[in-house]
Amino acid sequence: MRADGHTSVAPATVGSGELRKYVVRRLDEGQTWAIAAASGAPRLWSYGSTAALHGFESGFADDLRGIPRLQRAVGQARRSFLNACGALIERRMPDVAFLALALDGASIHVVCAGNVRAYVFRGRQSQRITPRVDHESGLLDGRIATASEPLNGGDLVMAGSASAFSTRAVGRVSAVLQGDPQTPPAVIANLLTDPARKAGVGAAAVVLRAR
Repeated sequence: MRADGHTSVAPATVGSGELRKYVVRRLDEGQTWAIAAASGAPRLWSYGSTAALHGFESGFADDLRGIPRLQRAVGQARRSFLNACGALIERRMPDVAFLALALDGASIHVVCAGNVRAYVFRGRQSQRITPRVDHESGLLDGRIATASEPLNGGDLVMAGSASAFSTRAVGRVSAVLQGDPQTPPAVIANLLTDPARKAGVGAAAVVLRAR
């Protein structure tokens, strides 16, 4: 099974400017995606996210598949992030919520830490596949959770930062999908991040359509 994937990233407004708080990476010809959501001092957002994503990419190899493959890569993301934190002289360390998802065969696999979410939409119903309780701690000292869900052709996977699933964003996406379950992933991704963009809080979303 393959997937058509689209992303949408909205910057966060800090003072009179915009900063990149959320970063998305595409790997494995669009079968694997990683989302880093920074927190803490804005001046360290890019520093923390870059370190985590560099670690993820360095730990991503072809000798494993599914959850074990993502676990190793996310574990390397954590180590890279912690090493970067060790080089800082800060009273309060930054943190990075992290989510990796991969389509493997007829299943979607997710490994995550922190306040990030993933859902599968099918038959006009959505199912959350990440933990239902949001955890504020990310790679710094949070718990790494795993999940897998079988997919059918036409299923929609929506993943991203918690800010991409605000009440307003979810309401708009639900209304659109109830009217047309085959709405293109690019449209859904933009609907998820648009309220956060307008509010200045930033967001990141990855939307995949299985085929």
